[in-house]
Amino acid sequence: MRSLPSDCFHRTFHEYPHPENWEALVEVLHSRFGTNGEGIPLEMCPCGNRKATLRRFLVARRYVVDDAEKMLRDTIEWRTNVTIGGVKGVELILKSKPRWDFIAANRRIIPATPFHCYTRQGYPVYALRLGKGDSSLATSVHEECHVYSSIIRGEHLVRKILPDAQSRYQNSHVGPGLDDSTSECKESQTLPESPRAIVVGDSIDIFDKQVVIVDLEGISMSALRCLYVFKVINSVASLNYPELSKAIYIVNAPSIFDYLWSAVKPLLASHTQNKIRIYQSCAQQYEALREILIEDDIPDYLTPQENSGITRGRPGCVTESEYPGYRPEGVKYMDLWIESMSQDSGKECPFA
Repeated sequence: MRSLPSDCFHRTFHEYPHPENWEALVEVLHSRFGTNGEGIPLEMCPCGNRKATLRRFLVARRYVVDDAEKMLRDTIEWRTNVTIGGVKGVELILKSKPRWDFIAANRRIIPATPFHCYTRQGYPVYALRLGKGDSSLATSVHEECHVYSSIIRGEHLVRKILPDAQSRYQNSHVGPGLDDSTSECKESQTLPESPRAIVVGDSIDIFDKQVVIVDLEGISMSALRCLYVFKVINSVASLNYPELSKAIYIVNAPSIFDYLWSAVKPLLASHTQNKIRIYQSCAQQYEALREILIEDDIPDYLTPQENSGITRGRPGCVTESEYPGYRPEGVKYMDLWIESMSQDSGKECPFA
């Protein structure tokens, strides 16, 4: 497979127009949280990089330092006070008995995998198939389910997936996946580009973003039931895990998508809207995915198939609402991580 040129970041992904003095603004915000930024919990910083985290919050508030400071302090307070099943605080929630019931319900509503592969540029990929979910569960499941699932997803991304992407880049070779002991998560054979190419002169050199692929095949107006779920998830993510997506590819958008988009768009920050690419043509979306993924990593349901009887693309990429026991490799790794974070004797994952 061909390697992409060094300017692939600028041609492939939308970049936020950082001000010329962005580094100085990061320093100003950093100084408001102690001499060494110790007021910012390292647990919420991908790769333990506080300044990279500060930049994300500044982008989320358009580099208005006072607004970014308020947002960050609100997030720190939320991390201390958020409560799931009587357990208060993100750290204690992770250490307590995992809510596998919430996780199972969430996977039926939103079939997905938290880690599918890496892009050619080195970013981890989060894949979802919203049109294959059980939308009837969306409003019947308690809001705690969606909040808990959002916390697990956000913490897993920050503490495991993004640090692994950074280590992969630093090691200058392509590893077998999230867990070096397995070879079942095949990786792109193209080495990742330096994230420093994103901002000229960037001294905050880490992979702190993911690429999201949202498949809408099979979605219908009943999906509006999921709008409530999306509002809850978006509220948790946008306020407490901001600017963790490099790009969002919406594929197989149906004719009714314009109506659905009009309901969802106001919930998104303007910069997030600029990251979104929407495709209704199978040929166009396949070519767009080829720019960021090697062909073997493109899901089979997004790969044109031939009559040879041989399936092209990677099969079994996401969970399935009709077969809740099925777990792709990326989901299995997430469940192992959940177990590793828990200190409860009953933490064992019940899924086969």
